[in-house]
Amino acid sequence: MGAGLDGRQKTEEARDADRKLTLSLPAAVVRELRRRMAAEETTMRALVLEALQAAGYAVPAAEIRDRRRRGPAR
Repeated sequence: MGAGLDGRQKTEEARDADRKLTLSLPAAVVRELRRRMAAEETTMRALVLEALQAAGYAVPAAEIRDRRRRGPAR
């Protein structure tokens, strides 16, 4: 019986896992995104998720964060 619950939990986790998306954008848009990434010290992923959320897509706030690992403070 417990194995069934584990199987369902794994299925839900797999369904909620991130998926990779590759797309082509105009060079000027990419340059502006890179400028904003640097200015805000964030990632392309965070910028895109913020834009999708602003456009009305259901993006949990916890997903809009910089997931890069930070080294020790210097």
